[in-house]
Amino acid sequence: MYSPVNYWLAIVRERVFMGIIETGLFGCRDPECGLLMIRIKPGTRLVLFVSGFGCKSYCKSFVGVFEVVGDWVKANRKLNDWSYVVEVKPVVLGRVELGSVAGKLSFTKGRRSITEALHSVDPSNPRAMPMPVEDAELIIKELRSQSTPKPVIEVLGASKGGAREVVGGISSAGAGAGAEAQGVSEVVTLLREAAQLFGYYPVSDVDVGGYRLGLAWWGNEDEYRDGLAPLAVFEVVDNPEQALARLKHARDRWRGVRLYAVVRDEGVRRELERVLRGSFHELRRKVRVIMLDELRGLVQDLKRHGELVREFVMLDKD
Repeated sequence: MYSPVNYWLAIVRERVFMGIIETGLFGCRDPECGLLMIRIKPGTRLVLFVSGFGCKSYCKSFVGVFEVVGDWVKANRKLNDWSYVVEVKPVVLGRVELGSVAGKLSFTKGRRSITEALHSVDPSNPRAMPMPVEDAELIIKELRSQSTPKPVIEVLGASKGGAREVVGGISSAGAGAGAEAQGVSEVVTLLREAAQLFGYYPVSDVDVGGYRLGLAWWGNEDEYRDGLAPLAVFEVVDNPEQALARLKHARDRWRGVRLYAVVRDEGVRRELERVLRGSFHELRRKVRVIMLDELRGLVQDLKRHGELVREFVMLDKD
């Protein structure tokens, strides 16, 4: 029997939105969890809205619609101070400013303020009701009709139902496909080899407060051990939004760091460039895109001339 989809408005800070993209998880904090866990179930759709607090890029904007694809589980590690988390996948991503559509949304009619209107469809509010379907569909249409369309991202290892253990705030089933993991491993190996040939100190799987960066280069091991900023950060791009969220976090933490995105084919490169013209436009001139074939060729050339390369790189360090 057909069951109508419930849409709820999730009001989050920008850093929380980035975390949802990064981990594929939405969460709640006690004591709000009881109500949210009743209202938000598999199949529920969350319309994400970034508040104006501490934001840089998505202030007071609808940024996507996510579908709940799992059951609530207790978080083993606090992520955004969440007590429980649920797995979600994006239906559509983008940015639609509230002011551009507020007058068209029925849930804003007759409200004393826009804040009251937003909380009238917020599942953490006991008096709230689900967002009218026609309002949700309007927001989805606006997100999809942007001049720079946003790709639909499928979270790897999407839940088929039932609870799963959450390890470090990430579903244990979200490890990804074997071929993709193998591709990431090749890129990391190539970047490590390049770093060593240039005389840098490479570190993979760098933990930077809720995000794990693919690989970073430090000038030397002492700089890494002393907690200094890396020279460069690299991400392998399978999912443009997730990769760029990590690179943005790295730049927010280390303003002068160089950012590199490694892509395996032209299709991913085009998708990445579309996102750089849209949601992550502030990174457009900050991220250097490297094709995997380019990286392979570079490392081969470096290996052929390794000693000479190291000598030239060390000229100002003698």
